[in-house]
Amino acid sequence: MPDNVDPLALPPAPPPAPAVHPLRDTALALLFVAAISLAGLGALKTPDQPVLEFENRAVTPWPRFAANEEFTKTFERAFGDRFGARNALLRAHHLALVYGFGASPAFNVLLGCDAWLYFLGEDGQSLDRHYRGTREVSDAEIAAVVAELERRQRFLASLQIAYVATIVPDKYTIYPEHLPHWVTRSDRPTPLERLTSALTRDGAIRFVDLRAALASAKARERVYYTSDSHWNMLGAAVAYDAIMREIRTALPNGRLPAVAPPALPPYVPGVDVYSGDLARNIGLPPRYREDDLAPIVKVFMAPPSARCGKRIDGGIDEGVEIYACDRAGLPRAVMYRDSMAIPLIPLLSENFSRIVYVSGRRLDPALIAREKPDVVIEQMVERAMLSPAAFPMAQVR
Repeated sequence: MPDNVDPLALPPAPPPAPAVHPLRDTALALLFVAAISLAGLGALKTPDQPVLEFENRAVTPWPRFAANEEFTKTFERAFGDRFGARNALLRAHHLALVYGFGASPAFNVLLGCDAWLYFLGEDGQSLDRHYRGTREVSDAEIAAVVAELERRQRFLASLQIAYVATIVPDKYTIYPEHLPHWVTRSDRPTPLERLTSALTRDGAIRFVDLRAALASAKARERVYYTSDSHWNMLGAAVAYDAIMREIRTALPNGRLPAVAPPALPPYVPGVDVYSGDLARNIGLPPRYREDDLAPIVKVFMAPPSARCGKRIDGGIDEGVEIYACDRAGLPRAVMYRDSMAIPLIPLLSENFSRIVYVSGRRLDPALIAREKPDVVIEQMVERAMLSPAAFPMAQVR
C-alpha cells in the first residue's frame, strides 16, 4: 500500500447514472397513466352482474352528489366495486394466496383438509364461538333463547297451534375431521349442546335435534357440500324425515295421515358437478369442484306437474314464499327459516295445503293471525342460534 494512501478513507462515490433512456422512461410513464386511466374509466361501465363475484354482495350504487363526508365514503365504495379489471386482479390475488401461501383470501372462509371449505359466519367468529370455545357464549344468553322460544310456544299454544323448532348444525359440527389440524375443540360443551340440554330439561318446546341423524347418515353418504356453507339435499332429506315425524306427533291425531316421501333427483356421475358459495367467495370455483350427489337444481327446474306443492305468491315479497298443494285434508303451516331451508322447501311443501316460508327471525303475531296455521316451524342454523333472543316476538295486541 503506498505511503500517501489513507487506509481509513472511504472509496470515492460513483458518478451519477447518466440519463440515457428518456424513451424508455416516457413509455413506462405513459403505460402507467394509461393503466390507471382505463381502470378508472372501467368504473363508468354498468356492472354485468348486480352481485359482486367474490364478496357475494350487491354492487354499491353511485351516491347522489353532496358536499359531505358520507358522499365521499359512498363514492369510494362504489368506485371500488367497479374499477376496470377488478375481478381479474382479485382472482390473481386469491390464486397467489391459496396456491402460494395456503391462506384463505376471505376472512370468513377457512381452508380445511382434503379440499373442504368451512364458513366462519358473517363476522368470521363462528368457529371460535361455537366449536373452539375461545369466544364465550354465556349461560344468560342461552337462557334468553330458551325464554324467547317458550314465549313463542305459549303464544301459539293459546291459539291451538303446534310449534316445532330445530337448529341445523354447521358443517364443522358434523364434519370436524376435515378441519385444519390446528383447530381443536373446547373441552366445555358447545353452545348448541348447552341449548339442546336446556330445551330438553325444560320440555316445553318440541325441539328436533338433528345432530345424531346427520352423523349417522354421513357414514352412508355425504350430507354437506365440501365447497359450500350449506348441507346438500341428502342432508336436507335426513332433516326432513326428522322434522316431519315431530310435526305428525305435534298435530292432532290423523291431521296428517302420511308424510310425502322425499323425492330426490338422480345423480349423473361426471355430469352433476358443483362449486359452492365458499369456492366462489375465494374466487376459485374450478379448484373446488365436487360431485353434486342430489342436484337441487333439478328439483326446481322440474315441470310443475312433478310436484303437488307449487309456489303461488309470484315472488312479490323477497322475504316470503308461499306454496300450496291441492290434496284434500292437508294442514296449513308457517315456517321461519334461513338459507339452510332452501332444499327443505320442495320437500315440506308436499305436506301442506298452504305453507308460508318467512326469511326472518321475529315471529309476527299478525302474520299468524292472518294465516291461521296448524303448525309453526322454526328453523335456524347453529351459528344463528342466539338470534331469537335478539329478535323477540312482537307484542300481541
